[in-house]
Amino acid sequence: MRSWGPSLFQRLGIAVFVCLSLSLASAQSNLLPPGPGQAKVKAACTQCHTASKITSQHKTRQEWSDQLDKMIGLGAEVADSDRAAFLSYLTKNFGPEKSAKSATKKSANEAK
Repeated sequence: MRSWGPSLFQRLGIAVFVCLSLSLASAQSNLLPPGPGQAKVKAACTQCHTASKITSQHKTRQEWSDQLDKMIGLGAEVADSDRAAFLSYLTKNFGPEKSAKSATKKSANEAK
């Protein structure tokens, strides 16, 4: 029997993998709200984990600063000149007050 290259199942498997990878990448960018710093936060933070790791946390600016120091220590690449933008983006979008607003909104929806 003559081999002409990858079988139909192998090609189909590769196509499915590519499609799933692209949709996951698209979903990740949708989790992070638009704004100054989004692209850099996404580029630095989603190299090792999903955006939901960020979106599930609600920290003060100091807590985000400590977390950023920890991630830089583990290899995240964040330029010193970008640090303030990272902290502003994270605090604005994932600060403690955002958690309180989410909880209030969720309670209001549950009461309906």
